[in-house]
Amino acid sequence: MHRDTGNTKNLSHREKQLIIFIRQLGWGEIRIRVENGQPVLIYEAIKTFRLEDDPVSVPVRKKPKGIPANRVLT
Repeated sequence: MHRDTGNTKNLSHREKQLIIFIRQLGWGEIRIRVENGQPVLIYEAIKTFRLEDDPVSVPVRKKPKGIPANRVLT
């Protein structure tokens, strides 16, 4: 997926944190505040999942124990 070439000595600590965050996100969108050429804040991160055309099995959700099936939760 990515190649570590060892050229991280010129990156600031904030830049390294940003790269780690992006790699952990995998797929999605982020909005970053930059001051003086450096990332300062990640405002929002939206993880996005691409839906496929192939059929998938949907897991059945279990009811919590102790709650009757006909009770409406509020």
